[in-house]
Amino acid sequence: MPRVAIGLVGYYQFIRGYPLGPELRERLDGLAAPGCEVTIHEMNWGPIPIVQDFQASPVRYDRVVLIGAVDRGREAGAVTPRLWLGGALEVMAVQNRVFEAVTGIISLDNLLVIGAHFGIWPKELVVIEVQLSDNSIGELVIDELQVNHDKGEVSIVGQYPLAPEARKVVDDTVELARQAVALGAGMPGLVPLSVEQLNPLAKVCHNQLIEDCVLRSPIN
Repeated sequence: MPRVAIGLVGYYQFIRGYPLGPELRERLDGLAAPGCEVTIHEMNWGPIPIVQDFQASPVRYDRVVLIGAVDRGREAGAVTPRLWLGGALEVMAVQNRVFEAVTGIISLDNLLVIGAHFGIWPKELVVIEVQLSDNSIGELVIDELQVNHDKGEVSIVGQYPLAPEARKVVDDTVELARQAVALGAGMPGLVPLSVEQLNPLAKVCHNQLIEDCVLRSPIN
């Protein structure tokens, strides 16, 4: 029986209105996958601990399906299935992604590169990309606070249900995940994804101490 891992990259469990949140997880828990043993991983931390977790596990997966939000310039709410083809990067390009990863930044692209570098991915790796803005969680929280303020109510932030557009994202994601689990690289509509198509690193300031003082022998 094939073993399949579903990884929710950037999963956030506290905002019900967020497409990569509790409702998506609940729907995936009930995913029917005849003939497959499916394990779901909440990958809501940086790539390095995820790689270490895979390395430490005795389980070896036949197929991995990663689900995450990423900006590839598509229409907001678009859900795209991709087949990871990998590719070669220069040593420093990989090292720079590791450098960013250890800061705790959650990045689907960094996870793909670093996971490939350390050899944790099986032959079949399907990526389901959701086009969301970087500040989508913040926008949801602000919207809920505004509603509470306007209605004069006090409620727990994160309890509002999915909006229609967010529900469509969840529906599309679950259906593509179902196909990816069952068919892997054989599922229809897969778009190739290689290292050349990944987003550049975030703008991080690298400081280097050159030499700001000259030591001289004390004057006698």
